[in-house]
Amino acid sequence: MPHVIERAPTGRAKCRGCSQAIAKGDLRFGERIPNVFADAEGAESTLWFHLRCAACKRPESLLPTLQEATEPISDRVWLEREANLGLAH
Repeated sequence: MPHVIERAPTGRAKCRGCSQAIAKGDLRFGERIPNVFADAEGAESTLWFHLRCAACKRPESLLPTLQEATEPISDRVWLEREANLGLAH
C-alpha cells in the first residue's frame, strides 16, 4: 500500500518525528513499511508523522504523496519547499 495523508480519527497516535500526539482531526502523514513481526506475508505497519515533521524527516516519501493528495492542505507550499530543501541537502 502507498503512503497516505489523512485526518487523524483519534488523538492517540504519536508523531515519529517529534514524539508529540497528533490531535484528532489534524492531517497526518502515514509512511507504510513492511511489518517484520507479522505472521502474514506482505503485512505492513504505518509510522505516523505531523505533516511538518514529515517534510523535515521524510521528504522523499512525503513529496509524491503530497502531489497525489486530493484534500486541501493549507500549508502545502511550505511543506513542498521544506521537503525539496531537505532532498537537496
